[in-house]
Amino acid sequence: MNKGNITLLLVLALAAGAVLIGWSLSGNNAEVTVTSSGDSKKAGTAIGDTAPDFRLTRMDGATVARDDLRGQPAVIVFWTAWCPVCKEEAPRINKLASLYEPLGVRVLGINIQDSQARVEAGIKDFGIRFPVARDPDASVARRYKVTGTPTLVFLDRNGVVSYFGNELPEDYTQRLDGLIAGS
Repeated sequence: MNKGNITLLLVLALAAGAVLIGWSLSGNNAEVTVTSSGDSKKAGTAIGDTAPDFRLTRMDGATVARDDLRGQPAVIVFWTAWCPVCKEEAPRINKLASLYEPLGVRVLGINIQDSQARVEAGIKDFGIRFPVARDPDASVARRYKVTGTPTLVFLDRNGVVSYFGNELPEDYTQRLDGLIAGS
């Protein structure tokens, strides 16, 4: 096989993989009702929804759940080790974490479907300095309706979605300052 054929096969394989991942991540659009503290709200990722529940294992072996993020604002970053945009955003998210974690904002990266070794390599390659958990079967990504990476979700101190998007918003400092202030 010549180099042109190998390149074409590689491009086709990557395209097919991207289509399959997009298809598998978009498979769960059911609404869920969450009951906590006596009230019920729609669970989802629209602004004002209660963020869907999850329980994952962090890279350090500890478990983390959505409810662990309650009480203080949080930023969840869904990413993959093969995503060039995730690599570009990592320094900005590291800066966010260094500025806002001391103020009580919790930052959590959730890697989607990469192997343990690939996640470790991605953390090192991207220079990620915030906690990362693995979503090995993409079940959490499906609940959060992640259709591309990176996907960022800002939560207020009650676990309610205040931002959902595929990039760190330019006004993230104002948004996080407002969440810290409780507005």
